[in-house]
Amino acid sequence: MDLMQKLFGTQRAITMVVVSLMFAIAFPAYFSVMGGMVEVMDGGSSGAAGNWQVNFTTTVSEISDSAMLSDGETNEWTYELDRTNLGDDEMIAFVNITVSCNDNDDGPIFTDSVDAETDMSGVEGGFEDDAGSGNCNGDAVDFSYVVTPDWSGTPYIVEDVSRNDILAKWDDGGDGTGEWLCSVTLEVNSSPVFVLADNDEEVTVTWTVTTYTVEITAMANE
Repeated sequence: MDLMQKLFGTQRAITMVVVSLMFAIAFPAYFSVMGGMVEVMDGGSSGAAGNWQVNFTTTVSEISDSAMLSDGETNEWTYELDRTNLGDDEMIAFVNITVSCNDNDDGPIFTDSVDAETDMSGVEGGFEDDAGSGNCNGDAVDFSYVVTPDWSGTPYIVEDVSRNDILAKWDDGGDGTGEWLCSVTLEVNSSPVFVLADNDEEVTVTWTVTTYTVEITAMANE
């Protein structure tokens, strides 16, 4: 009996050959499909392009400090912002610095005021120093620094890009960390009529830090 007769001479032999051929065809296709599914499930870690839903979780933190200042007195406030203040994968969107004071004893004309300056030399990102003045009627001076450009916190859908590209777009690159310094000088403007008016004011500096994390969800191709 030659080889062909041994292989195909019985029904059992034919069945075994057919089953073997089915496995030979099905297994490579199975692993190919599963490999593609794993790439989507792990967020496209290989950098493959796809369609994504991008959402943000936003956190706003306020840190305040106050001091009593007399006429012509200057005080410096410093807030240290580093990665230990942030959660895993948390990025800095922007930082606001607000100087506030309230003069309620000299009347509407004779109002104390403040001169405020920021020193950004200790902050990563090359931000510029700023200065401003305002009356003590609540929030006197406000400084705003954008750390991650174009960030608004609005969810969106993007097509034909990689997950890595999305994360790179919303990475603050370490900017915004360091010592945020603000110095304030008080100017007392006393009324000659109200002899009991005070000669100092409580000045408060508040840092408002807006941070976010990025949430990326793969969307099925239609």
